[in-house]
Amino acid sequence: MIGSGTAGYFAVEANSESGEFLDISHTGAHASLFEEYHDVYIGKQLRWTGEQMPTIQDVNIIKDDGTVLSNGDESIHIELFFDPHNETELFYGFSPEMREVVGEYERPSDFTLSERTTTIVFKVTLHETNYQFDLDYIQIEYEVNDQEYAQEIPLRSFVFHH
Repeated sequence: MIGSGTAGYFAVEANSESGEFLDISHTGAHASLFEEYHDVYIGKQLRWTGEQMPTIQDVNIIKDDGTVLSNGDESIHIELFFDPHNETELFYGFSPEMREVVGEYERPSDFTLSERTTTIVFKVTLHETNYQFDLDYIQIEYEVNDQEYAQEIPLRSFVFHH
């Protein structure tokens, strides 16, 4: 047990030396939006602090019970994207402007940041109208200078406001 605690400490130290993601926005959506719209796009801006730009390997949403939110979840479905132009705050319904922005989204697999500020986008489809928010944090797995890192970013009531 002591060995794993020490390894975790060094991972955090190495992470802060290479850079880290800072959560710089508090965008959310009213629960009532999901009653009217099938898909709601919620942007969350992050700022990268390192000198070298990271390559995102994967992003997962972790629930309160420690499990990864799966595509088969019966309550909620979330697809993750990056908005390379940082234009997404909250989108719902359809407009030509929105379609253009959404069309530029990139998947979070092997996505290399080109700017220090980036927007991760949650495309949310709610399957249960009485869904109880159980999303704890996003885990970003990334690489800098051939070193792999992981970082957790809390989601504290990110998706819904009542």
